[in-house]
Amino acid sequence: MNNVVLPRALWPLGLVLCLMPFVSCLGAVEVVEEIVEQKYPCDPDATLSIRNTDGSVRIYGADVAEISVEAIKKAYTSERLAKIVVDVKATRKSVAIETIFPPRENGFSLSDRSGTVDYIIIVPQTTKITQIELVNGEVLVDGLRGGSATAHLVNGWLAGHNCFCALNLSIVNGRIDLAYDWWDSERFSVKASSENASIRAILPSDASATIAAQAPTGWIVNGFEPKSAAAEPPHTLNFAIGTEAEATFEIKAANGNIRIDKMY
Repeated sequence: MNNVVLPRALWPLGLVLCLMPFVSCLGAVEVVEEIVEQKYPCDPDATLSIRNTDGSVRIYGADVAEISVEAIKKAYTSERLAKIVVDVKATRKSVAIETIFPPRENGFSLSDRSGTVDYIIIVPQTTKITQIELVNGEVLVDGLRGGSATAHLVNGWLAGHNCFCALNLSIVNGRIDLAYDWWDSERFSVKASSENASIRAILPSDASATIAAQAPTGWIVNGFEPKSAAAEPPHTLNFAIGTEAEATFEIKAANGNIRIDKMY
């Protein structure tokens, strides 16, 4: 039998045809899942830190006296799943969570590189979240009152919801959302910054706050001011809303747009 030699121009097509059986096999693989749950009694002003690589981190403030952690581990094989470790060090004053993934092989490899961990964490409302670090995925901080939270995400979606506390959110690529369904006139500060992402803040019509926004290469839309057909959206805004503006918002999108919307 004569060997068939593909012309050089068709080599990429030949590579795709060779890889198709492997792609089909990968598509048929079912995800293996393991759920780890634990509760840690803590002081009302306990600190929390969490580091993760791929997955999500969702933290909810509640009227509780403990930190509840649910970690959902996922991978394509049981062997890979077993190598993903959720390491928790806890005392009454602090809880530190470290997600340990096995090293990935360099270069082109058909070895299993799968693995994500999704965290659902319930904390006292006054918890001080000193660090949330995630590379790829989603981060949500919801319902803190009087505590604080610092979070950094590289790629994905980062959000703060109904947090009346010191909030410091930063992202490289993706989107930041700040949302308040209702308002409580308390003194707190919110900082949100992005490198290559847009930022949106949604505030109720009765909110009271001072807002400083910067979008050097993008635009800023302010839903608290009447629209003007002639004027172009500005790159910088400093203004106050409400009658008792004790809350402060500092929003900066280095390469992105900013929207400040009023929720009626």
